[in-house]
Amino acid sequence: MKIERGRIYAVVTGDIIASSKLPPHERKRLLDVMQAASKALRSFLKDVVPFDVDIFRGDSWQLLVAKPEKALNAALYFRAFLMAKMAPKRVDTRLAIGVGSVDFVSQDRVSKGDGEAFRQSGRALENLKGYHRMTFAFPEGMDEQVTLAVKTVVYLMDALVMKWTPKQAQAVLAVLEGKNQEEIGKSWPSGPISQQAVAQHLTKAGWHSLFHGIDFVEKELEMICSENNKL
Repeated sequence: MKIERGRIYAVVTGDIIASSKLPPHERKRLLDVMQAASKALRSFLKDVVPFDVDIFRGDSWQLLVAKPEKALNAALYFRAFLMAKMAPKRVDTRLAIGVGSVDFVSQDRVSKGDGEAFRQSGRALENLKGYHRMTFAFPEGMDEQVTLAVKTVVYLMDALVMKWTPKQAQAVLAVLEGKNQEEIGKSWPSGPISQQAVAQHLTKAGWHSLFHGIDFVEKELEMICSENNKL
């Protein structure tokens, strides 16, 4: 993928919460799950995530998103995948989405890249407080009212996501892939479940509110990134 100078991208940087407390065999499983999440994410968002998710230091990860308006979708998908597939362990990740220009990115390791989006994402993750697990960071010059609104909506969404059970995460994961409730029930990992059971998982996960939050963030980012790409 060729990086366009001056164009706006998004970089998502994250780390797994309390991974050092997992026993060795669970840390190995975590690595396998993170790699599977990367493969699934690139299949789910083919034109959006151009490189594999870069996993480093055992519990840290980073990905580049070519279309910033899809960054929240990508981040939620990766987070839901970890929470669902690490069951029965309750595993979650912190993450920060940085928006901005990209100077360069290595073809083999996203974390070797540099630019505004990388720096915004890295600093935001370092400054992420314990009561939040997900945030956005924007460069100076972008519409402050819009960026503040996006951050606020994401914090509220994060409060719902933090409470997900693995089954709720699995239901949301499947919805993000574009499956309807009947399809989700038929393809449930442990065996088919009813459409009503899927609906209950989604309701308890707060999906109907999250859907509106995703839609809001996507539209706002599409607008501000389009304006900045014209400059």
